[in-house]
Parts: sequence; C-alpha cells; structure tokens
Amino acid sequence: MTKRELKTKQTNLSTNDASGHQVEEIFTIDDNFLPSPQELIQYKEINPDIVKLLLDASEREQIHRHFIDKQKMKVIYKDSRSMHSINILGMIFAFIVILSGLALSAYLIHLEKNTIGTIFAGSTIIIAAAIFLNHSKKREF
Repeated sequence: MTKRELKTKQTNLSTNDASGHQVEEIFTIDDNFLPSPQELIQYKEINPDIVKLLLDASEREQIHRHFIDKQKMKVIYKDSRSMHSINILGMIFAFIVILSGLALSAYLIHLEKNTIGTIFAGSTIIIAAAIFLNHSKKREF
C-alpha cells in the first residue's frame, strides 16, 4: 500500500517583454486503510475500541485485495492460455491450407498443366512467406 499526493504549485514570471506561467501538480492517494499513528492516538482518545475495529477492518481489506488480485491473475492466465490456443490453431490451419495449395499444385502438374501448377505453387509459397514475415514484424515488444 503506497501513498500518493496531490499538490499544485504555480509560478508566474513577468518581464518587460514577456510573461510566463508554470504549473506543477503532484497527486497523492493514500490507499492504506489505517490512519497515521498520530490519528490513531487521537481516535483512541475518543473511543478505545476503535483501534481494534480499524485493525480488523484493515485485515479484512487486505484479504479482499489479495482475493481480487488472485482473481485478476486467473483472468490473465485464462486469457493467455486462450490466446496460445488460438495461435496454435491458426498455425495448424495455415499449415493445412499451405499443404493443400501445394498438393493442388502437384495435382495440376501431374495433369500436365505445368504453367498453372507452377504459378499456383509459387504464389502459395510467396503468400505464406509474406504472411509469416508480416506477422513477425507485428510481434515486436
């Protein structure tokens, strides 16, 4: 649990020829459930049982945060696994399509349609290589 703060600082500068304005902002969020030790002492003066109540609430909050973090990790893991499965299926189907294209080309060459078979085989290989290279460029991290 961290502490973040919000502060705004403004500076105005003026000369005979020009003027300037500078703004600096600092944003603070305290996501700690417990108050500061000084505040706890003041709360204890009001009600001696409030410190135990705050400690119990803080413990429940921490348990809840851990539960939510575990749920987030499960979602990320499932998403990663599904993307992996989709990638594997995509590679399998691409391999089948390429193999089918080359088999059709071989069949056309077998039927003595050499020009069409060769063009079809070449275009199948070129398209497969282009898709592979294009996909490799997109995977830069």
